[in-house]
Amino acid sequence: MEMQNPSPKTYGILSWLSLIIGVTSFFLVFVTPTRVANTGSAFGDSITLGLMVIGSIISIVGLLKKTEKKALSIIGLFLPLSFIFYWILIIVLLVTGQIPFAP
Repeated sequence: MEMQNPSPKTYGILSWLSLIIGVTSFFLVFVTPTRVANTGSAFGDSITLGLMVIGSIISIVGLLKKTEKKALSIIGLFLPLSFIFYWILIIVLLVTGQIPFAP
């Protein structure tokens, strides 16, 4: 009787795609030269929200697959949520008085 070895877990295309979308979303929210979110442009905000939804869905699908390693998908799950983290950070800084509320 032959024993079948289970296929080794590898980083598949979903893991890498979720990481790339997550890094792109992070750069579009936090890095000043590439910032398109929160600049007053509805187009930039919709791009960021679209990347957030697509990146989160791809990361969750990558986490549910049994043949993929999970590390890149976990990182790729948190990076697209940087738009939400940005607004949580702004609200906390406003409440604590670290940044002014009005000019």
